[in-house]
Amino acid sequence: MRSWFFHPGAALIAGAARLLWGLRVEGAENVPRDGPFIVVSNHCSNLDPPFVAWATGHQVGRVVHFMAKIEMRSWPFIGWLATQSGTFFVRRGEGDRNAQRFSLDTLADGRPIAVFAEGTRSRDGRLQAFKSGAAFLAIRSGAPILPVAISGSHRIFPGRSRWPHATRLVVRVGAPVSLPAQPTGRIDRAEMERGTRRVWEMVNGLLPPAQRGHPRQAISDEAGAGTGPG
Repeated sequence: MRSWFFHPGAALIAGAARLLWGLRVEGAENVPRDGPFIVVSNHCSNLDPPFVAWATGHQVGRVVHFMAKIEMRSWPFIGWLATQSGTFFVRRGEGDRNAQRFSLDTLADGRPIAVFAEGTRSRDGRLQAFKSGAAFLAIRSGAPILPVAISGSHRIFPGRSRWPHATRLVVRVGAPVSLPAQPTGRIDRAEMERGTRRVWEMVNGLLPPAQRGHPRQAISDEAGAGTGPG
């Protein structure tokens, strides 16, 4: 897997965002300097991946492998850049075992991955329900969850606007949290739901009040890990 563009891409886009929207990171000290971890973030804009990559990988000299929907691979130029940035792809809504296997192998190798557990963008910025895949990967691998919340990115291209708007961007990184590990055997559904809710609550707590979701809508009925831009 090629990842040569991960650091230049994150630095370039985050640098522009710092000039245009005052992008800043809070809690950077929480990012592990070694070992595997699973970044779980909310998702409001197609620009979120490089923002998160800059906050959780570039600043500590690590490549974070982002999970993205398979459709992104065919996007002109952007899809190619993704393949050069350590991104791996998943077929949404299909329980993609190849993506699951790659995720677990990457974590076992001591490398971090990133999942947007909502599985799609939130157009109004409010946190949506999480799919169970991120909790599954944490339980199965034993890798800690690194909760991340992006505020303000839903206002960059509001509605159907094609021109960027003024906003303030903040990436908040919470302390890593581990779920009860279970490397083998069938994971109980209730345990998976508890893990998913806990991860959702961690990300929700990092968001400003205007972007927080409702606790009754924390868990999605649809299986899957979530993805990247979409």
